[in-house]
Amino acid sequence: MTAGAVLVSALAIPGTAHAEAPVVKAAGSSGDWAAIEVRLRHGSAIGEDITKITATLRPAGSGESDAPVATVTDFKQANWISPWEGVWSSQPVHLDTLGDYTIDVEATTSAGETTVRKDAGTLRYRKQPVFQDFAVTPTTPTIEDKTVTVSGDLVVRDPITRLTEPLPGASVSLWIERQIETPATTDDKGHFSFSHELTEGGGAYATYRGDLGYASTFWVDITPTAAPTRITLDKSSFHLTAGDKITVSGTLQYQSGSEWKPLSGIPLEMDYKNSSTSHPIEATTGADGRFSFAASPYQKTVYEVAFRPYPYNAWIQRTATVDVDVAVTATTKFRGFTASLDKYAELSVSGTLGIVGEDHSERVSVAIQYSPNGRTGWTTEKTVKTDFDSQFHTTLPGYTDGYWRLKYAGSTTYDVVGTTSGALRKNRALTRIRNADASPEPVRKGRTITVKGVLQERQAGSSTWKAYGSRKVQILFRPTGKKTWYLMTTVTSKSNGSFSKGFTARQDGTWVPVFLYPDRGHFVGSGKEDYVDVR
Repeated sequence: MTAGAVLVSALAIPGTAHAEAPVVKAAGSSGDWAAIEVRLRHGSAIGEDITKITATLRPAGSGESDAPVATVTDFKQANWISPWEGVWSSQPVHLDTLGDYTIDVEATTSAGETTVRKDAGTLRYRKQPVFQDFAVTPTTPTIEDKTVTVSGDLVVRDPITRLTEPLPGASVSLWIERQIETPATTDDKGHFSFSHELTEGGGAYATYRGDLGYASTFWVDITPTAAPTRITLDKSSFHLTAGDKITVSGTLQYQSGSEWKPLSGIPLEMDYKNSSTSHPIEATTGADGRFSFAASPYQKTVYEVAFRPYPYNAWIQRTATVDVDVAVTATTKFRGFTASLDKYAELSVSGTLGIVGEDHSERVSVAIQYSPNGRTGWTTEKTVKTDFDSQFHTTLPGYTDGYWRLKYAGSTTYDVVGTTSGALRKNRALTRIRNADASPEPVRKGRTITVKGVLQERQAGSSTWKAYGSRKVQILFRPTGKKTWYLMTTVTSKSNGSFSKGFTARQDGTWVPVFLYPDRGHFVGSGKEDYVDVR
């Protein structure tokens, strides 16, 4: 029992974590050629870290067992690559002789694990080109002064003495605003200076690549100071008739101190404000900052004048906008206006009241007007209700001759202007039966009754009645006590318009000749009714 318990207890004890030895990945130098940099990866255990780094230097090409010329231990972590990897850097090393030195590294973790790597890298202990006092002036240029000056000194540093001396006649490449400028050349004091007019800003730095090696400055940001802007309109509100053009004009300016100055060559756009679709009208300011847009709005509109999204301009604030309020008076026009006059002088009228501009759903009144001469004396004979852009049709009593038109008064409530159609002349020639007579009166039953008369016409605009021959005339009879007229016969008028027809007298009644079926150019006409007593 005791042996079994010991066995189980031993199996239940967790295994002890094994600390990993650090890995020396590389050694050398970076910014300061006299300083040593060591890149290490250490164990993954929580809290484990590098506690000691020792770097020994020996002349390049010497054996690993040769005595070092220097031992360096004052390392500090300069860069964190990951929780388990980083770069440690030393202070500049002091050696007596320039040249290349092999770096051997020993590293120890907080868990006591140590790694030694021979020939981890090379320290190139040489005179180093170094930039000093690198500057960009100003770093926040303005629209009125876009020129910046990039300057600095290029010197050579001796790693043994740490002293520097100018590097004259050296070619320095200046990177300004993401462009490589023509290399500047240092003067006898190693100084260089270059002025550049910016287009949009960005940054600047300098590089040297020559016999002594490579050197670079840090990057200096150049951020233009964006000047406040304003858009001033000559006129910000319009009231026009649909389809008419408006010109929206104004001036774009930027602020310089307490003064506002014109901005030239700036793209602007005018578009419907808060619209989900884009239909911009574009313009570019002139030398005086002036701009102009032309538009033909057909309904109530709010435009917005603003900067175009592109191109970007770092020198000005591009948030300025201004609204243009447009009220539009809708116009109207009658389409398809027709009128016809039938043989009984009933007028049929149809047409459509069209609208251009704002959509309207209200019912409107259209007046049908008459004038004897088509110029004056217009009177409204009937009013019809209709919808915009919908055909209407109506009838009303007409006149034998005259002019007809349609009129819509408009609406101040809905800002719709009225309209009047062209005039249509409608007429027919008048007809009559003159000297209509049924005789004899009285008459004995069985004898003959003769109905006669003369059919005449009078053309529109004439005051003269003329014979209307070769036309069918209907002779009607209504017996006494009856309300119905009976067609007794149809006769044809002679060339002089006369006609005559005899009938056998059978009963009392009234006779009348009628011109019932005229052509499209004539009205119905009749003679007087004549009562005949049959005895």
